[in-house]
This record gives sequence, C-alpha cells and structure tokens, in this order.
Amino acid sequence: MSTFERIRQIQIKLLRLFYKLDAPADLYLMLLAALVGLLTGVGAYLLNLIVEGVHHGLFVEVGEKSFFQEYESLRIIFPAVGGLIVGLLTWKFSPEVKGHGIPGVMEAVAVKGGIIRKRVSVLTSINSGLTIGSGGSAGKEGPIVQIGAAIGSSIGQYLRVSQKRLKILVGCGAAAGLAAVFNAPIAGVLFSIEIILAADFSLAVFTPIVISSVIATAMARYLVGSSPLFNIPSYSLASPAEYPFYLLMGILGGVLSVLFIKTLYWVEDFFEDKLKLPAFVKPALGGLLAGLVAWKMPELYGFDDSATYTALTGAPDVWLLAGLMFAKILATSFTLGSGGTGGLFTPSLFIGAMFGALFGSLVGMFFPDSAPAGAYALVGMGVIVAGTIHAPLSAFLIIFEITRDYQIILPLMLGTVTATITARWILKDSIYTMRISQISKRVFGGRNKDVLERLTIGPFINKNPTVIYEHTPIEDIIKIMMQSSRSTFPVLNRARQVVGIITMRDLRPIIFEREVAPLLLATDIMSENVFVLEPQNSLGEALRKMEIDDYELLPVVESEKNMKFLGTISRDEINRRYTKENLLDNEWAGAGENE
Repeated sequence: MSTFERIRQIQIKLLRLFYKLDAPADLYLMLLAALVGLLTGVGAYLLNLIVEGVHHGLFVEVGEKSFFQEYESLRIIFPAVGGLIVGLLTWKFSPEVKGHGIPGVMEAVAVKGGIIRKRVSVLTSINSGLTIGSGGSAGKEGPIVQIGAAIGSSIGQYLRVSQKRLKILVGCGAAAGLAAVFNAPIAGVLFSIEIILAADFSLAVFTPIVISSVIATAMARYLVGSSPLFNIPSYSLASPAEYPFYLLMGILGGVLSVLFIKTLYWVEDFFEDKLKLPAFVKPALGGLLAGLVAWKMPELYGFDDSATYTALTGAPDVWLLAGLMFAKILATSFTLGSGGTGGLFTPSLFIGAMFGALFGSLVGMFFPDSAPAGAYALVGMGVIVAGTIHAPLSAFLIIFEITRDYQIILPLMLGTVTATITARWILKDSIYTMRISQISKRVFGGRNKDVLERLTIGPFINKNPTVIYEHTPIEDIIKIMMQSSRSTFPVLNRARQVVGIITMRDLRPIIFEREVAPLLLATDIMSENVFVLEPQNSLGEALRKMEIDDYELLPVVESEKNMKFLGTISRDEINRRYTKENLLDNEWAGAGENE
C-alpha cells in the first residue's frame, strides 16, 4: 500500500468519525487550516535562517576580508551574485517564483482554482533568501505569503479537497505567512480575506483563516520571539488642527504610491520585453543596479531596517529622507522588476517612513507645536502601504500590530483611506492586480473575467423551470415554494411574457397578515421591472445583474422588447460552469506541471 493510500484511508476514517460524533461540518477544514498554520510558521522561521545565512556569508565572511575592506565599492556585486543564482534557479525550475509573489497567489485563486505547484514553496524560500540576503531591496512578506499559499494548496491537492476548500486553504497559508513574518495575526487574516480571497468575509472562510493565522503567529513567536517589529515611542495627535495635514499627507502619499507602482512595472516591462538578454542574467543585472543605488546608502539593503527605525524615532536630515525615499523606489524596482524574489510590504514601509518623516519635518518647520516627525513617519508607513495595495483596513491594522501604538490610530485611519481613494482615482489597479491585468488574466471580485465574458448563457438556460402566473393566489404560491428547492420564481402572463418575479423577500411582509393574505394574487406581491437576461448575454453580465440586488436566478427572455419567456438561469449554475471552464481552460494544457 502506497503512502498516499494510507493517508487516504486515515482521512476517510477521520471523516467518518466526525460524522458519528455529529461534529461541525467545518471541523475537518479547521484541522487542515491548523496544519497549514503550523507548517507556514516553521517556513517563516526557515526563511529567516536562509536570509541571515546568505547575509552572513556574503557581508561578514566574505565582505570583511581584507580585499573587500580595501575595495569596499566591490560590495555592489553581492546583490548581482544573488541575482544570478536566483535567475538560474528560476529559469531552470519554476518561472512563477520570480517577482513579488502575491499576484501569483491571487491569480491561482481567481484563475486556477487554488492550484499552486508544490515546488513553489521550496524554490521561493531559496530564491527570496538569496535575493534579500545578498542585499536586494525586497521584503520577506511576499515570499512567505507565497510559501504559505503553496503549502495550503499542496495539502489541499494531496487530500483532494473540493475547489472551494482548496481556495480557503490557500487563503489560510497566505494569512499565516504574513502573520508569522510580521507577528501580526489580525492583519494576516484581514490581508488574506481583503486581497487574496476578494473580500469573502463569510464565517466558513473567516474561521479557518483565523485558526491558521493564530497558530502560525504562535509558532513564529516561539521560534523567533514576540516583540513588535519596531519598538518606538508612543505617538499621539498633538492637536485636532493636524487632521488637515494628515489628510494632505494621504493625498500626496496616494500620488507617491502610484509613482512607485508605475516605476516598478516600467522597470519590469523593460527587463521583460525590451532587454534582449538571457532570462537568468536579468536578475543579476537588476541586482547590480540595486547595488549601485545602495553603494552610498547601505540602508537600502533588504535586510537593513535601520533607516526606518531612525525615521520613526529621530529627526534625520530632510534631504537625506528625500534621497532615501526615491532611491528605495529605484532599488526595489531594479531588484524585483528584473526577476528577483521578494516582497513589497517592507519596501513600502520604508518608503512610507521616509515620506512621512519628510512631510512631518516640513510641517514642523512651519508649525513647531505639531506632532514630531516620527508620528508622521508612522502614519506615512500606513499611507504608502494602503496606496500601493488598495486595502486601507489591512494597512492600518498591520501598522498597529507591528508598532503596538494605538494612540495615533485616527490619523492613521484618515491617511490610509485618503491614500487609497487617491491612488484608485489615479490608477485603477493596485501593485498586485496590475500584473494580472497586464497578462490579460483580468480579475474582478475574485473571478477571471476573461472566462465570464467569453461564455454566453444560452447553452445553460433551464427551459423547464417552475413558474408562477400573474393571477395565482397566495395559497398556491406558498405550496409551489414549499415543493421547490428554489425560492425565486418568474411571474408570467397568459402570453408567457415575463411581468415580474417573486422571491421569499416578497412574501415576508404579508405572510403573517392572515386577514389580508388570502385575497392576494401574484400580481399584488411580485417585484416588477426586474432585470431580465437574453441568450446572448455573457455569464459575467448575468452575474452582475444577479448580484446587484442579490437574486438567486433571473428569467431569460427572447428580447427585452417582447419579454417572451425562454427559461431561467441561476447563480449556482453560472458558478458551477465558471468553475469548470476556468479550471479546465487554464490547467488542461499544463496538467503535468503540478509536481
């Protein structure tokens, strides 16, 4: 008996035991979420070890030798060396591990049904460790989110869970990764739901993600420690008169966020499309350029957070802050745009701290009684994170958790929301969704819009549904509802034209009015002027019409002019068809890749 068969037998026995014990339906998923959290917490610790090992090997064991002490400028080749190894590994084994990782996880959920290749977790650990440890300007959060998501996907694929549960396990891994690396379990949960799972806050999704995030954080705290990422003084609002300053900072931060996004993807497009070099050489060139930018500013190295801490606690020179802010945008763009592996959260925090401290210093010059520059640096971190990822809730929660400073929460909330609105106004896509848009895997609401817009509803119409005629009495309507699995019915006239629709919400107001109810007909309670569909409408258009007022199904007519009834199509049928088409369309050609 193979290992898989043994595990499968254990799985079946466990499910039968849960059934006998009348356990909650989601208990099995919760156990899997706990396993994902445990393994991701360990993965975060191992990633730290790889980063520290590479850093020590290059900058201590090699960098402190007399030759490099004499020619210190040669340290600029360290990120290039790391980039070359990363390029070779990516080119040889797994192209999807390059870049900042999270768009790949989002695409896997929206386009591939949650399927991520099993090798991704291992290669992402190695590549990100090499990129960051060698001095590349990137963070650990993107890789560990990708690692956690790959762990969740691998466990789900191995145990053959449903596609819905597979996506949830991917979300569990993403939440666990962010929670473990930042010691921020709440932000991990909100980030996963808000960004990875397209704002699905249902209890069936929320509970396992919380479990995974808590366990990953507990494991990381046990292995690494529980202190906040930044130990800083407690800041508060000096005066209500400062709110306009924070509002202005949010607007300017939104503009700066767009500049960061545009620069990153311009560099990425240049390396991808215009630079005619072997693919494995490009990360080395990007590393060399990042090394040149960091030559006189070693604070730009990915493993160095001293500048962020200084901005939060001290009062650096205004020109230095401006220089570090723009240099970090360039160094990060060169590192990740060329194909290095790393995250964007940490660079965004760095840029935000420099921007906020710069803004706060300028405010302090004209208004000496305002809060110190460190307070503005703290808010600036949240502003740039929110402006780049378009998720203000995740942004201000992660700032709160990594600093443990609640006193500045109101300016932080104002700044993050303002930055998000400004950035969205200028640029529709976030730093994560832009790449998905550029490769034409258009994602909206967690779905692949290419599939939704390509398929029409014609072949999927139910041509023999239960209908209600306009003069049907209330007693018969209730009987029809009791006998049907549906709770939504089209209302037709004698010419079989659609005149309305009846749902449970239409019955609810009058069902207990016993004196009046027996006198009512379908025409008295139905909703008129409802949305209808035509056979040539796409699945996407049908879903949008259903979701705008939460309809279970909608009638399909020959045309909106004659309203001749052809049948119905339900949201469930659209989702089932979308799931099949999306998965098979994207995975059939690469069915052998999931090793």
